[in-house]
Amino acid sequence: MDDIAQLLADSEKAGIYHLNRDPRQLAQAATAAGLAAWRVDIGHAHDKEDFLDHVSAALAFPRSFGGNWDAFVDCLRDLSWVEGKGYVVILEKSKHFCAAHKHEFDEAIESLTEASEFWKEQGKPFWGLIGGPDGWDSGYPPMPAA
Repeated sequence: MDDIAQLLADSEKAGIYHLNRDPRQLAQAATAAGLAAWRVDIGHAHDKEDFLDHVSAALAFPRSFGGNWDAFVDCLRDLSWVEGKGYVVILEKSKHFCAAHKHEFDEAIESLTEASEFWKEQGKPFWGLIGGPDGWDSGYPPMPAA
């Protein structure tokens, strides 16, 4: 297993970070580590509903998904329909949603943080990675070094 795969498999280091690596390579490393990985393009999300639609479709949430923040956290804490030793959610093209819909973006990140903390208690890594164009800073710390 390469260094990035080992990093992603570490539940103690998992959390919410600014994406500072190539998302394709990161998803491949996650798969190599036995983690489920999703690349979610939120570049066209214009509100909470759009964001939740994009993420719930990418992660194949159950039809019973309620379309609100509480239901979002519930699904992220369940993931029983997914096989994997852990989880990596890569939010790509986040700049617009982060800037134009700051309140909704903060709610989304709070939900991902709750899920990450829940899975850490279970001994499983859960990564929420915020990506955007080169040079853009989401305001979250960069991923730790491998």
